[in-house]
Order: sequence, then C-alpha cells, then structure tokens
Amino acid sequence: TAAAEAGHPDANFNSGMIYWEGDGGPKDMKKALKFLTAAAEAGQPDANCNLGLMYWEGDGVPKDPKKALKFFTAEADAGHPAANFNLGQMYWEGDG
Repeated sequence: TAAAEAGHPDANFNSGMIYWEGDGGPKDMKKALKFLTAAAEAGQPDANCNLGLMYWEGDGVPKDPKKALKFFTAEADAGHPAANFNLGQMYWEGDG
C-alpha cells in the first residue's frame, strides 16, 4: 500500500479491492471506501464503477441510489462497459 499512500490511482484501486473483498485478510469497508475514493478522484474508472456498486447495494456504506447513479453515469458517459451495464440495471430495476 506504499504506492497507494503515495497517490498512485491503480494502487489505490487495487488496495481498495483487497479490503473490499477481504483478499488476504479481513474485509475492511472503511479502508476500501478510502482507497477506492482516492482512486476515483484520481480518475481511475474502475474505482468509480465499484463505488457505484457500493452505494447501490449499500455494501459498507448507506444505500444511496443517487450517489450510485452519479458514479455509474460518469463512467458510462466515458464508455466504461461495466458502468453502462450497471446503469442499465439501475434503470431496469427502477432505481435510476
């Protein structure tokens, strides 16, 4: 996590995913949110998409479809395939 702490977007994303999934240790949603947010703020597209999932599902954060919509829309507009899929699912399920 030294690279993540130094602000490298992909390292922040990878660290966030490790904490989110509990890969190699216990899940820590606060750390996952911290690292994924830093990655998203640095423009890492997968981080935005995963933050959207966190807020849509209420996984480690309060469920907030409006925030999820914001994250998915930003990445869908940039052509991110998973964000487009998730955005479509939100509309399909009436959450968008």
